[in-house]
Amino acid sequence: MRTANGAAGRCRRHQVKAGAGFALRTPFERRYVSAFSASAHPDAVRAFNATPPVARKFFPGARGLYRTGHHYVVAPASWAEMPEGAGWVAVVAHEIGHAVDFHGRGVANGRSLWLAPAIRRDRATLDGRLQSAMAGSREKGDARLALAHFPSAARARLLHLVPDPGAAGTFAAVWNVGRMEEALALLGRSALALRSDREATVPHALVKISDFIGAVYDLERGGGHSRRYYRSFGQILGPALTVGHTAEAFANAFLADVLEGTELLSFLAASSAPATHAAYREILRRIVRGQGCA
Repeated sequence: MRTANGAAGRCRRHQVKAGAGFALRTPFERRYVSAFSASAHPDAVRAFNATPPVARKFFPGARGLYRTGHHYVVAPASWAEMPEGAGWVAVVAHEIGHAVDFHGRGVANGRSLWLAPAIRRDRATLDGRLQSAMAGSREKGDARLALAHFPSAARARLLHLVPDPGAAGTFAAVWNVGRMEEALALLGRSALALRSDREATVPHALVKISDFIGAVYDLERGGGHSRRYYRSFGQILGPALTVGHTAEAFANAFLADVLEGTELLSFLAASSAPATHAAYREILRRIVRGQGCA
């Protein structure tokens, strides 16, 4: 077993720093992580840097996954030929989230298990939060005024993504009153019209925000993985909550923190499941405080 100090020494070798401070230590990281946002959340950057270097293996096919026993991401060779900003960036971010969660522990004992109580709280309070949103919806649900209820950075990113204030306001109004799936569909249709390679990650990222919501609320809200998928994992803290729910919520929250558009994506994750998102950020801080590069 490697000691923390020995691993930290190895982590410092041959590093290249990406815009947000990501330590790019392997060819895989230099090729893929360098495409993450220069505005990535500092907690996510530090947790990534505290994770041992992630390698890549090739395999035939068109999807990626993280191998917990070997600490590498399995990815199709065709990804290397795709233009920057295509769907692979979102896939890599998601799988790196799993690497941060599982390295040195495996799926059954991932760091994301600590999300379980927060997920329970978000599920228990969802109806009350939606009722509160609807009760105060006169202003929040007015497309002309709804944007004022978004944080300034999220609002600026939304208006950059959807320059039409009317369309952006409609999205904000629908989101503010708790119609999350409808809002994401509206924004996804707008984002598909983008031409910028960097911004082209957004439609894929929005699918993952829906996946985050689906993991937190067991598909009562949101989308993504099936209930059959979630039930294939070990149950924790009572019915309808498994290791699959916590792991996918963590990986998707990490994605929202590191992709282009993070100012908006992280706000959507945090406002859809506030307790879960706060617990996720605390896990990131604990990774940095307690483990370094080990």
